[in-house]
Amino acid sequence: MSETSILLVDDEEFYLRLYADFLDSPRFRVVGAGGGRHALALLQRERFDILITDLLMPDLDGLQLVEQVRRNFPWVDIIVVTQRDDVRLAVKSMRMGVFEYLVKPVERDELILAIDRLLERRRLIERQDKLLDESMEYLQGQAVYRRCLEIMSTLDLDNLCQMILSHMQAATNAQGAILWLAAPGSDVPASKETLNLAAYRGLVTLEDYPPVITASGGPRGLSECLGKGTPAILPAGTLSSGNGGGGSDVLVAPLRADGNLLGIVALLDKLKQRFGERDAAVAGTMAQFSAIAVGNARRFQALERFGLRDQKSSAYNLTYFIDYAGKEIYKARRYGRVFSLAVVTLDRFDFLREHFKPEVHQQLSMKLAENLTRVVRDSDVLARVADNQFYALLPETDGLGARHFCRRCREAFYTDAYVQRFSEQVPVQLSAAMAAFPLDGKDFDQLLSVCRKRAEQSRMSLFWRMGLEKLDFWQMVSRLVGRDEDYEVPIAKASTEFRMSQDQNGRTGHAVFDDALFEQLELELLRLVAHSLKQRAVVYDVGGRLGDSPRGCERLASESDRLRVTVIGVRDGEDVRMADHPAVTRVFTRGERALRHRLLLVLGEQVAYALLARRTDGDRLIGFHGSDQFLVECLVERLQEHYSLQRRY
Repeated sequence: MSETSILLVDDEEFYLRLYADFLDSPRFRVVGAGGGRHALALLQRERFDILITDLLMPDLDGLQLVEQVRRNFPWVDIIVVTQRDDVRLAVKSMRMGVFEYLVKPVERDELILAIDRLLERRRLIERQDKLLDESMEYLQGQAVYRRCLEIMSTLDLDNLCQMILSHMQAATNAQGAILWLAAPGSDVPASKETLNLAAYRGLVTLEDYPPVITASGGPRGLSECLGKGTPAILPAGTLSSGNGGGGSDVLVAPLRADGNLLGIVALLDKLKQRFGERDAAVAGTMAQFSAIAVGNARRFQALERFGLRDQKSSAYNLTYFIDYAGKEIYKARRYGRVFSLAVVTLDRFDFLREHFKPEVHQQLSMKLAENLTRVVRDSDVLARVADNQFYALLPETDGLGARHFCRRCREAFYTDAYVQRFSEQVPVQLSAAMAAFPLDGKDFDQLLSVCRKRAEQSRMSLFWRMGLEKLDFWQMVSRLVGRDEDYEVPIAKASTEFRMSQDQNGRTGHAVFDDALFEQLELELLRLVAHSLKQRAVVYDVGGRLGDSPRGCERLASESDRLRVTVIGVRDGEDVRMADHPAVTRVFTRGERALRHRLLLVLGEQVAYALLARRTDGDRLIGFHGSDQFLVECLVERLQEHYSLQRRY
């Protein structure tokens, strides 16, 4: 049994000695004070369990001492021993928190009995508090597991994300919560996993937090937390930028299952307190159940998708696609994401049905589905609309990424052995058009309308009308620029190809330049790109001599991380530098053809332009310019093929 510390307070030395003799026992440690102020000074320096005090003292009244002790040292129990046998005074003392009121003279047994009763009451209170704490801990544990059970019983992934945040918030008293999830079916190691924003809840300023987190590229504390797979309390600002997250700590809980990192939950701004070990333990438990629930929801989603696939192909049916697109639009609006819609159509399909056996157009339809299935990613959703038409929804894909998807669709289809054999008899044309959210539209109908409009424009493109599909890059440039003599005669007397490339709508045309005018046109075009630097764009500057001085497009690349520039030219000297900026690629070539031409190709999410000029024997520039989007895409494709550049935008 631990020693009980007792402070005796009386202004008469006799009573101090008397009570000290009464309490002379190994059970007690007794200290005397000659007045109330002396007692308060001792209480400031030492910890006492029991205070035994007189009421009538000259420096500080006993009741005043009781009041100050109850206010400043609430753990101290008080016994009053006084000569005043007054019922009203005794009642007042009891109301102030005094345990026992004894009247002098006090016998030893009476004082010891009062102390024993007080200690017994203290033991009962401590036992009750312990039982209460254990009961509360048990009930809290039961509440946590009930929350986990509710999380585990949810199979809809979107509802599950919100439920995880709601329950983890409530269990830890966090005022805000954010969830990032890894892409489904990712084979990337956990240390290199990329996590995308999936949901948020509560007091969260979304602009202050990154939409994408890389497991190995984050702050040190976060990387260690994800590496260990255990919750961690990180300093304020670890995940946020600027003033995001306020000044409170952040509780981060990784979601791991079967050794794979599925996501991260960040809990923000604990109400009135800071996060502690109990919060971390609760978050860790709930994170384990949440990770299993996310895995189950994704498996259920995969099974659901499998059941909703079209019987004639591996694509989904249109009903599922429209429902999925609606959810994707909602998430894109809420979390500020981008996605794209692509429409792929096999043209002249009615003609094929009318003039060929059913197995021919059925085989072409099957080949289209097979090749599109190879092109789409795991996160993409491909739906069959008709035998000759498919929709593709591309999450986290901007306009240029969607253009690249359309390009891969065309390449996959045209390089198919069956399609190539059939095309030798009857030309087959595939139209692939895209629209990006939110640049091209804010709902599904608007995006679909833009896709159809662009598909029709691509069918009417100069690329098809001039028969450029079988030409390489420089052959295309030569045919588009035309012959020198075409620029010397009225347009009515020019060659058929020259007149064909002169669009009446003004999207394409020809001109004669001097060097100053060409430079001015190039400058204006680059300024147009500069105004849209929030969107991704690629620029190809081809031809002429390439020296140490940067060209205009190279200077523009240093102003934005959304622009990629490739400059191709003849080396002007032996020690010409390579590109200084990571977004700029310099390619040195040889030959008179590169010296005689100046070409500028610009392809962005909402801008496309080609400026093709050739120097004549009279030292003037003649050329073609146009904003035919499909033609510009094809020029860029052939340029990349000719110079073995990266086949991407």
